[in-house]
Amino acid sequence: MADARTRGRGTWVSLAVGIAVSLACLGFIVQKVDLEEVRRALLRFDLRYLALGVLCLAFGYVIRILRWSKMLNAVGAHVRFRECAAPFLGSIAINNVLPLRLGDVVRALVFPISIGVPRSMSTSSLIMERLVDLMTLILWLALSLALSVQLETPAWLKETAVTLAVAGCLALLLAFAFSGAIARQLSSSTKRPIQAIVVLLQGFDAMTRPRVMAMLFGLSLLVWLGEAGLFYNLLLGFGFEATPSAAIVIMAIATLATLVPSSPGYVGPFHLAAFAGISLLGGTNEQAASFAVLSHLGLWVPTTLAGAVAIAAAPQMFKGLRRMRDQRVA
Repeated sequence: MADARTRGRGTWVSLAVGIAVSLACLGFIVQKVDLEEVRRALLRFDLRYLALGVLCLAFGYVIRILRWSKMLNAVGAHVRFRECAAPFLGSIAINNVLPLRLGDVVRALVFPISIGVPRSMSTSSLIMERLVDLMTLILWLALSLALSVQLETPAWLKETAVTLAVAGCLALLLAFAFSGAIARQLSSSTKRPIQAIVVLLQGFDAMTRPRVMAMLFGLSLLVWLGEAGLFYNLLLGFGFEATPSAAIVIMAIATLATLVPSSPGYVGPFHLAAFAGISLLGGTNEQAASFAVLSHLGLWVPTTLAGAVAIAAAPQMFKGLRRMRDQRVA
């Protein structure tokens, strides 16, 4: 009971901190802008570019689902693209509306049961997906900062991005290079927690084989190109003469900001990062605020709607919750 109370208190503290961070970020933006000018900037936006941007985003999410199915198959699960679509989109919608990235927890522990994937396999694929995404995003950021001549970025930021990209990739490769050896050392243990760790490490080992890793990075490049397409089209819709590299930098900064604790939907840190990105591009505070609002809506609304439709169409995904409850009772 004491442990449950402690966990519950920690959850509420985390949620309170996230909401406070969101309010602080939004408050900073609001006191910098004229809200009437923000409204006018939004009204001047060319909606045709929003439609093109959402198509680019949809392409990116198709590749995300394909990548997840490939990862699951690499660790021994036999699933098809269409079986992975509903669990993936449903978890994104849950992440968008509930705190503490609960959608990731549901995708790792609940939804896979409906498609016959063990939790250990889905968890290892989720961890790998997050790490590969992080490294790919940093690589895109470093490359785009080096190529972009539009953004007024200090030299130290470019050097930091390059250093993080190189160091991160090396650390990722080294960490998973030994996962198979560690799994073999621990495989003799009969303890359930140790066995769960062994399965995780075996999954990492399977997904870091050269051909699989090359495929994952290739698909990840396409994932972030699709998302960058949304940002690029939004820049054009606001009348900026932007280059794809500038759009990638703004996308990367805004996406990395979602790692900061915030309220559900990454409200606040995302907006402040997008605001800063447009400021680097030379836009006014009102243009920056307008872009931050529309880019967030352009990401949040389509993915939340798609996830809600996926959940409504496949309610059997939640049967894993019943199984988890039955196991606790047993």
